[in-house]
Amino acid sequence: MAMNIQGVLAAAVIGSICALGIASPASPETEPEIAAATTSDPLLDAYRRLHGPDTLLAQHAPGAARPEPATAAAAGHDASMDELNKQLNNPVSSIWSLNFQNNFVFSEGSPSDRQRWSYNLNFQPVLPLRLTENWNLITRPVFPVLAGVDVPVPSASGVNWTEKGGLGDIAVLSLVSPNSGKGLLWGVGPTFIFPTATDDALGQGKWQAGPAAVALYLGKEWIVGALAQQWFSFAGDSSRPDTSQANFQYFIQYILPNNWQVGMAPNVTVNWKADGGNKLNFPIGIGVGKLVRFGKLPVKFTLEVDYSVVHPDDFSQRWLVRFQMIPVLPALIKDPIVRW
Repeated sequence: MAMNIQGVLAAAVIGSICALGIASPASPETEPEIAAATTSDPLLDAYRRLHGPDTLLAQHAPGAARPEPATAAAAGHDASMDELNKQLNNPVSSIWSLNFQNNFVFSEGSPSDRQRWSYNLNFQPVLPLRLTENWNLITRPVFPVLAGVDVPVPSASGVNWTEKGGLGDIAVLSLVSPNSGKGLLWGVGPTFIFPTATDDALGQGKWQAGPAAVALYLGKEWIVGALAQQWFSFAGDSSRPDTSQANFQYFIQYILPNNWQVGMAPNVTVNWKADGGNKLNFPIGIGVGKLVRFGKLPVKFTLEVDYSVVHPDDFSQRWLVRFQMIPVLPALIKDPIVRW
């Protein structure tokens, strides 16, 4: 491959490090005064210990604050980080965050005669809002930036390969979910894909929409669930083929002491329009994660390796290495949008 892998790796690391400065919460002198909640809630207590007693999650209403005993500060910090670490695995959490997901994809199959790799940065802001006192709206846009994508070009002598890079098709997922932070959780809503790719090879050229749903169990140590999305094309470039495709992300995480975790969260993809041998890509994987703090800013890091045990016969993903950096933000919109 013509692209210098060290350069791509360096760019990914530098971009992630720069994001820490961008995502850092405002200093105490510039943060607005917001009263704390009146009720005791593990997630709220965790968030207040991390960001200060005057900062609220999006799901909680203003009220009178209760002082925290000074003797409980050390134990409270550990408990708050543990709860936050769990909630960052929850697709319908009320935590605001920025996910910088770096994917290194290794592909094989016809017509390629060797393994080829590409890089994909998915920037995913997670923006939950309180619709009412009892319901949340979680919006998760995905902005893909791709580099080193190998594209086959037929020629008289066979197949030549060229590299493409740029912005891919932007996706947006919106889920409505009951306001709850533990136990059995669920959410439903629409999902969209927009034809924003800067090159035909980086997108499908179609406007797409469909249903999405998530269900999970959030326990003390185990987090198990799945997020399913289905898209159908309804408009776009008439010269491009229609689409019908699904993404099914299953996740199994075990929470360890000291804000560590181990588990996996692969993405299963299905192209319903492909022939029988090219419909399904089903990976399994293993990964680790750790939540740390930089000053007042909590940041989660994860590293996972996936292998596709079932994959298309044609050129497609075989291995994937995913590195994520997830800074946590104070909620920017705190009150319910609708009050009954």
